[in-house]
Amino acid sequence: MKNFKNYTGSDLGDDFKKFFTAEKKRITKALKDLNCTDIVMSRQFYFFYGFFTSPSGQKYYFSASDVRHFDYKNLLYRTAKSYDDWTGGSNQYINKDDLHSMRIK
Repeated sequence: MKNFKNYTGSDLGDDFKKFFTAEKKRITKALKDLNCTDIVMSRQFYFFYGFFTSPSGQKYYFSASDVRHFDYKNLLYRTAKSYDDWTGGSNQYINKDDLHSMRIK
């Protein structure tokens, strides 16, 4: 599986680093509760993205926009052909607190 590197610039605030660490833990747990596997996430410059594989084997991409400029309420997610597929299927959105009800194949 591809290794996703985090942004490491000194201009990234510690507040976002802590936020990402907590969100990564929370999102990973929610996806594991849905029996998803191969969960990877990457912290970038005030946004994050990741991939996971559903129990059926379908791969998914997900992301959160720049949390400084957009109210972080929802995650975008869509099907993907691989962990390199940034365009994938149709965009879907889910409230970040309702991941347990995500509609995955």
